[in-house]
Amino acid sequence: RLTKIYNICNIAGVRKLGGGGENMSRKPYSWLVVVGMISLCIGLSGCGKNADTVAGSSIPIEPGEHVMYGSYQGEPVEWRVLDKKDGEILLLSEYGLDILPFDDSGSGSIIWENSSIRNWLNNEFYNSTFSKEEQENSLVSSSEGFDENNESVSWQSEKPYWHLERKTEDKVFLLSYTEMVEYLIINSGLEFYDHQYAYDELLCYPTEYAKQQLYQVFDIDTCGWWLCNPEYSECVENDDFKTYSEMITAYGQLDLAKMDSIQNAVRPAMWVTWQSDMETIEEE
Repeated sequence: RLTKIYNICNIAGVRKLGGGGENMSRKPYSWLVVVGMISLCIGLSGCGKNADTVAGSSIPIEPGEHVMYGSYQGEPVEWRVLDKKDGEILLLSEYGLDILPFDDSGSGSIIWENSSIRNWLNNEFYNSTFSKEEQENSLVSSSEGFDENNESVSWQSEKPYWHLERKTEDKVFLLSYTEMVEYLIINSGLEFYDHQYAYDELLCYPTEYAKQQLYQVFDIDTCGWWLCNPEYSECVENDDFKTYSEMITAYGQLDLAKMDSIQNAVRPAMWVTWQSDMETIEEE
């Protein structure tokens, strides 16, 4: 893996991530009660849930699998399933779909909420990519991110954190740093993420359309892609850094790029209601 020092304002290094479960106990029930409850649920056709809004555990697709959903610039869009719950799935485009700046307003310090890329995703991209039926199945979502995947600006307290979250309601969005760590690193089987290293799990390939918009300095098949968050910037002495946002390089490493750069791809993410007729992609 390639190594590159990512050392702005002495950002903390490796954070060990972990989780735990809870032991559950059940009280003994009479077999008659159990049979009665089973019969009742069968009679109610799944205890009130229809076929397309089943519980997340019964959705017949798992994180890491792929579906086709929508079409952009004449190409069907392939999505990777990142999460599922309560009949809904979180999707991330498998490929970089277009090459756009994070913000083209020239306003200087911009956060996700006011960025031009957010406006483009939730309007032009959304309306041109999805049919009316697909739009009806898409969901408005917000996220506080994953605090356990973040680093504190100060060793004396937890907040503020280095990596900002989107915390907005969106139909389509970009992953934040902590979501990227959670879904693409931790869920891939790695125990922790070290931003000083490059990861194959973060590599992104552009679509044929995106390739036409992309200027590559080096002859390489992969491309850089935007995350949704600039960094917390009060500690930065040089105000120019406030015009940078986080991204993943073509080598799979966390870095910063100027918000008006047109050398990074867009990998949209969105929550949708699972539909039994969704086209799934078989693993090769």
